[in-house]
Amino acid sequence: MINAHNIRFVQIPAMTVASIQCISTSPERDSLKAIIDFMGDIKLDNKISLIRHFGYVPQFDKCGNADIDIFERLIAVPENIEISEPFVKKIFPGGLYAACTVPIGFFDRVSKLKDIICAMSNYELVDNGQFDVIEEYLNPWNFSSYCIKQFFTDTQIDILVKVRKLYNII
Repeated sequence: MINAHNIRFVQIPAMTVASIQCISTSPERDSLKAIIDFMGDIKLDNKISLIRHFGYVPQFDKCGNADIDIFERLIAVPENIEISEPFVKKIFPGGLYAACTVPIGFFDRVSKLKDIICAMSNYELVDNGQFDVIEEYLNPWNFSSYCIKQFFTDTQIDILVKVRKLYNII
């Protein structure tokens, strides 16, 4: 259960990321497989403990097709790395986020986290339209092709909601 006592506020630095968007009937699984393959191709899999891996649902018009969905994954990469399609190099802007750790599959707790932030007098939600609500995957040892099934049962995530600290001037 999310409450004000288990919310942390974390400053995430800006970073260069490789991004992939998958549009399919199983975009989370498809994008995970692509990320794992990408990590092996560029030899990031031998630095697994240093990896920052994020995911989110960008705005998307299904054009009336209820069977498809979209998911985007971001993985931190060195600035000087060459990225090839279907990946795109981006700058994740970072920022201040309210964070709450939950098991994977509990992303529905975002609304509760937002409600708690809205009730706080010293923080407010930030709405930039991109990366305002993301998830960060916390168990990097699950990022291997041998663990795809386990990833969706064993992984913990931080639900991250972008916020701004308010300062009361006295």
